Amino acid sequence: MASRGNLYVPPEYVYTRGWTNYNGNAASGGQITMAKDTAELLNIFIGIFLVFAEAGLWVLITFWCFRFNNRPRRGTTGAASPRNGLFHQRQAVLRNGGSSLSIGMAYGQMSRAWGWRNMKVMARTWPLIIAATFSFIFFLVAVPFIIARPLLDSQGDEVLIRSPNCGFWKAGFAFTDVDTTTSSILTNQSWEAVSYVDNCYENDAPSTLCDGFLPQRRLPTFEWSVAPCPFDVDICLHTNKFPAFKMQTEVLDSHKDFGINAPPHDRIKLQRTTVCSPLNVTRFTNITSGVVLGEEMTGVYLGPTTAGVEYTFGVSNYEKIATSGYHLSVVSSYPANGTAYSSTFTPIEGLSRNDADVSVVFLNNNNIPIKGIDGPCSDPFFSATNQSLSNHKDFYSPDSPITAIGCVDQYAFGNPVTSQWTDPMAVLDGSDWGNYTKDWNLSSRQVAALATLTWALSESGGIDRVILGLETEALLAKKYPGVFSGFQNPIPNDQWKKEVDYWFKSGLAKLQLHLINIATGPPDTTLPGLQNFLPIMSADRDDLVEIICTSQKIHNAEFKNYHRAGFIALTAIGGFLILFPILARCIYRCCRSQSEDVLSWTSYGYLQLLRMVTEGVGVQGWQGCDSDTPYLTSWRSPAGALDATRRAHPQWTNVRGLAHPDSTNVNERAPQLTTSGERSRLIQDQDDPEGVAGTEMMPRRSRETAAGPST
Repeated sequence: MASRGNLYVPPEYVYTRGWTNYNGNAASGGQITMAKDTAELLNIFIGIFLVFAEAGLWVLITFWCFRFNNRPRRGTTGAASPRNGLFHQRQAVLRNGGSSLSIGMAYGQMSRAWGWRNMKVMARTWPLIIAATFSFIFFLVAVPFIIARPLLDSQGDEVLIRSPNCGFWKAGFAFTDVDTTTSSILTNQSWEAVSYVDNCYENDAPSTLCDGFLPQRRLPTFEWSVAPCPFDVDICLHTNKFPAFKMQTEVLDSHKDFGINAPPHDRIKLQRTTVCSPLNVTRFTNITSGVVLGEEMTGVYLGPTTAGVEYTFGVSNYEKIATSGYHLSVVSSYPANGTAYSSTFTPIEGLSRNDADVSVVFLNNNNIPIKGIDGPCSDPFFSATNQSLSNHKDFYSPDSPITAIGCVDQYAFGNPVTSQWTDPMAVLDGSDWGNYTKDWNLSSRQVAALATLTWALSESGGIDRVILGLETEALLAKKYPGVFSGFQNPIPNDQWKKEVDYWFKSGLAKLQLHLINIATGPPDTTLPGLQNFLPIMSADRDDLVEIICTSQKIHNAEFKNYHRAGFIALTAIGGFLILFPILARCIYRCCRSQSEDVLSWTSYGYLQLLRMVTEGVGVQGWQGCDSDTPYLTSWRSPAGALDATRRAHPQWTNVRGLAHPDSTNVNERAPQLTTSGERSRLIQDQDDPEGVAGTEMMPRRSRETAAGPST
């Protein structure tokens, strides 16, 4: 039979879209799941996206600062009044600087060059240096690590399972190919559970299996306690008031403990209780003759089996010759509605229970000697007090070939909304949830969670299902301290409690894993006898099927989650910062294309500044002087050259020294620097921090209007 196991979920069964993890509320729990490789690419994109977002923000900041600096000064009638060199450098940097880092560095260089101790220079440079530094640190550190990471990258690795094979799958025993299918499934599930218990329940070592798969590493349980005999008093081995051992889970939450994703008001509570006690096997033991000459059958009569055998468990005196190891077996009785429904034996009066599942575990020790600890072993399940080995005086032979432990399993369900609870019941009674919850006013999610839990409990079973799938391999003493060369290593006098506790934990692990099995379904749905009972049990309610098959969570380190609201907010805000400044600037320029502000912004562009430099040395014929990109009538037209021979003072020169023949047709609106003659006629205020270094670049007509008539 093809087997995948419940400890692995194929990546294609993981839901990689937006969903709500109800560990928090609907707003904080919104997540987007994606494969780890995709998430790493997205992280790179987010980093680039943040760079563009900051750049977009600074487009808006620099445009506003440029306009603020360009406002008319007090005592002047227009913007075209003389300004100093620091002003023009600031405007040029604001127009062409780009990122906050480049602008901050440029302003820092200006502050240093013009005198960083000059308070007026500091007042015009340091505010933007501080703002640029803060912005750079904010987008480099705060946004990625303080804002983006908690919102996007710290959402855990819980994912939803979405499988096309989801359902309540079952294969029955019919002594055909179906029998092979069922026994294989049962054995695999038991082995998985025992392996999980050995690694995750019995030790605390961190591992991916234990901490990175199931919603809970282990289901929480109360400390074990003594309890009265769960059967008639004379059936239990000890006749004292508390001869039994009680194991009980804490109140388990369908969401927190089992990963059935739902908000608090849509959850179901569950509590399992198991009580076990050694049984008085001697009272019910009878030795008869076997079918082989000299064979003696030791039988324990606690009720006939469904196979038609009168004794419940029997051992031949020849068995120890055929096998030298332990032999562990189990019989069970599952009542429903107060009567026996599914059983492998019919319990005698005093052993049967109508409100609990009964399991009787038999151990045939095959006369394996046990090494004593300060004397013989008095554990009731491994009782060995006969010192019959002369060569091994510290080893003791078993007192009886057969010992037994009887257990009862019960389950109680609760509604956390109304605080209503059922009485403890057998597992098959739990399947009749439609009757005992009819006054609970359950929501659809609660009904789905209850149906899922009851099915998983019925399939994982109690103590008997652990033994049935593993037999002797479920015996803890065989593993630790272990059997060596036919001799049992020393075990404590309460070993039986360790055994039943081990079986109890294995049953819990089976329950945890079977919920995963429901969500994923079998790897091969065409196996003989497999049938999906979910459509039948859901009474054709498609909403229940949808909820059951879309609510199971697990941990998977191969996937990452992003906070849905945070991701949308980051995308929206970042997109706004990128697009709005560009659109706002474009709209402003379109609506006020004839304004001095717009032409000043255009004129301080580095291509326009280059044009004005070339015109200053006689290169004429430029077109598009009021656009971002000026150009000559031909790309072959000479535009001068950079003279870098004077290293201390490089200059732009027109090597031909000739004006362009079309110089008389220069665009009338072309911004130009004020000539030296014009500068000489301007009144300079020596106390003005913006001391004269030429007028602001403006259209001639605007400049003449602003300067007034010459005298």
